Amino acid sequence: MLYFTSIAISLYLFVLLAVKPNKITADKLLMIWQLVATLHLASLYLQVSGNYCQFPNLIGWGDLLAFVHGPFLYLYILHLTTPIIFSKKKLFHFLPVAFAYLLWMSFLLQNPAQKLLLYDQGFSSPYYKTIGIITNICIIISGIIYVSAAIVLLHRYKKKISEEFSTTDKISLNWLRYLIAGIAGIWVFVIFYPTAESIYFSASLYICFIGFFGVRQQQIFKTANASSRSAAEHPNFSAQKENLLEEPANAALMLNKIKYDWSSLTDAEAERIFQQLNRIMAQEKLYKNAELTLSKLAESLKLKDAVLSQVINSKFNKGFYDYINSLRVDEFVKMIADEKNQNYTLLSIAFDCGFNSKSSFNRNFRKFTGKSPSDFFRKPTDLIYHKAL
Repeated sequence: MLYFTSIAISLYLFVLLAVKPNKITADKLLMIWQLVATLHLASLYLQVSGNYCQFPNLIGWGDLLAFVHGPFLYLYILHLTTPIIFSKKKLFHFLPVAFAYLLWMSFLLQNPAQKLLLYDQGFSSPYYKTIGIITNICIIISGIIYVSAAIVLLHRYKKKISEEFSTTDKISLNWLRYLIAGIAGIWVFVIFYPTAESIYFSASLYICFIGFFGVRQQQIFKTANASSRSAAEHPNFSAQKENLLEEPANAALMLNKIKYDWSSLTDAEAERIFQQLNRIMAQEKLYKNAELTLSKLAESLKLKDAVLSQVINSKFNKGFYDYINSLRVDEFVKMIADEKNQNYTLLSIAFDCGFNSKSSFNRNFRKFTGKSPSDFFRKPTDLIYHKAL
């Protein structure tokens, strides 16, 4: 029953993706990937159930689809996290699967009876044994390479977010992590438990898991407003976009290509901006705005995002996220030391300083002071102004 359920869920999600309006490139990639995953699952099902004997013409055609999951994973995450147009060069990622089909073409085009005989004999000929070993090794290498590449993409995107936003609690990349972890888990079975039953079982569980949690989402197939949403999208097989990035973002996150090596910013100009930044922060305390972004701060200073980011990184030796939150921690320590604020709770003061959640406050406070808030203020002597910058 699990096998049929996973194929049905996979096909159902493909149909939902196919009818989704206003699909972007990532949606289209996910839709094609979902179709390929459905065909691959169906092929594996014929093997584990023994029903391949009834469809000898189909033997072998679905097995080589294992090559495409890695490229689809990588390209899907790439187009979620980078504002690029899909080019024909991306098709080079699928050359290994094309080459594999060429190697196996002599078998795939055999007449049904001969093909079934060769398959049941376990490809006893030296030629098929050799290309079988080569194919399996290449599939494993491909899986490892593309899963690793996807992890690198996710890490880079997380870094981009920290360069644009001062608060990231509402930005969740968990579904991207689950997608990568799930695919990586299947490759573990491919490497260490290389049987059709174990691979099919792991893939079926994964698709059922993704399908179950995907269908539970309230806004799975709604179209996000491209002007007010980040390029991050729901990476489960339902292509949900709006739950990855719930707080208002803007396209500047993706377009903010910072290339310091090419910058024409002089030391004198950087110093002027540095002084201007310190002045506006001291006077207007913009960091108290929980929704402050690099773009908003740059607009206040009438600067380009990349220029402001360069000044912050060079002058404070930290990124935008750490810079703003260090100011918030600094302000919090000053406010808590003021007697007129002693009737307020630590959390209410933290919110007044720009933090928007207890977890964010505790995490950043510990990061810049080395202690939790309760430990830091345990003794009266600890109510000394702490320079968090």
